[in-house]
Amino acid sequence: MSGYALVSQICSLQPFRCLTLQKKLLMLITIPNIRIMTVYEKTSATPLADLLKIQQNWTRPDNSSVGGPAWAYFSAVCWLFGKAIHKELGYPIGLVATDWGGTPVEAWSSPEALAECGVHSTTRSKQPASFLEYVNKLPLESRKRLLGPDNNSALWNAMIYPFLNMTIYGAIWYQGEADADGDKMNRYNCTFPTMIKDWRKNFHHSSERQTNATFPFGFVQLAPNSPNKNITVGFPDVRWHQTADRGYVPNSVMENVFMAVAIDLPDFNSTYGSVHPRDKKDVGERLRLSGLAVAYGKSEVFQGPFPARGAVTSQGLTFLYGEKWNLEVRSTEGFELQCANNEWVPAPVIGNDNTTVTVRFNVCPQGEDIKGIRYEWRESPCEFKKCAVYETVNGLPGPPFIIGDSEIIDGKQWFKFGGPVQL
Repeated sequence: MSGYALVSQICSLQPFRCLTLQKKLLMLITIPNIRIMTVYEKTSATPLADLLKIQQNWTRPDNSSVGGPAWAYFSAVCWLFGKAIHKELGYPIGLVATDWGGTPVEAWSSPEALAECGVHSTTRSKQPASFLEYVNKLPLESRKRLLGPDNNSALWNAMIYPFLNMTIYGAIWYQGEADADGDKMNRYNCTFPTMIKDWRKNFHHSSERQTNATFPFGFVQLAPNSPNKNITVGFPDVRWHQTADRGYVPNSVMENVFMAVAIDLPDFNSTYGSVHPRDKKDVGERLRLSGLAVAYGKSEVFQGPFPARGAVTSQGLTFLYGEKWNLEVRSTEGFELQCANNEWVPAPVIGNDNTTVTVRFNVCPQGEDIKGIRYEWRESPCEFKKCAVYETVNGLPGPPFIIGDSEIIDGKQWFKFGGPVQL
């Protein structure tokens, strides 16, 4: 690839890993200045200098290489994102799909990154070659425990480490469902941001500083999964942790990071499973908007509305979003208030204008303080593109958020959100 692609993009988009393009999106995809490559799913107990196997070597994109059978060939979202960036900027671009569906972030992290979050690696980062010979002689179940794709650092060793000396411009990522419970979920606000920082450090160092030390990193926030709208743990927590508990990116912890919100894109009838939505076009477009703004400095409306402040008024609880967004409310559902008994109670939207949304405030027993506020805090919060708050320029949904009682200022009266806009 060296000598051809001026811009290289690493794609690790697990649910979209092998959901190839539908026929209606395949039309005339042959573009001479793009190359694509797909890595074969492999694990390793030790960091590898070279890939164990390539599924699809560097090739021109065409209906065969991009649009092969389901669960084979190239990632649809990676292709749509890369094609859009190429069309916008005109640069030759190389796209590398290296991913494995249903795997945890720990598998893609180095032992050093995991150690920062108090996680011990289950693979061997520094072992003699004889270790692999020893592993290969073990019974199958023992080998799986040591080398399976869910093991810490197993995919970092085999599917990321071999690329470290390659100069890249950025990376995009979709993962999280495998970390949506237990300790993995609770530490995701450490493991995911730390993995990004560690990738940046290692790519920068191993490429002899040719890769930017803060290269752009984009991700897709977890899409809906279960049609049960009452699930409030797991996916909502991971979505929040994907932003380092800020609700938006970029932020002070995740600089030069961009995201596509996908909470309003359910596909419960997907033949690939509901966490694998077939709507790649909207996801790719939202990544394009945020990527152009953050990674390439283009002036775009790339974020959905996120409130800057809230206030109790005579009308109710009003969220102030600021002049950055022109608001559209598509549903009265989505906001909830936490009462003194820790119960979350729906707070329906009762009014809005271009910059504010007002919800019913007197939903808790009289005299009780509000302990928390949350928005679209469900595994599957709404029907297709029918969540509550959107901006009108690009139709982007507001991301989910949660605010605890420690962040509420002056009881019920005022509270700051610390969002990406200031009023």
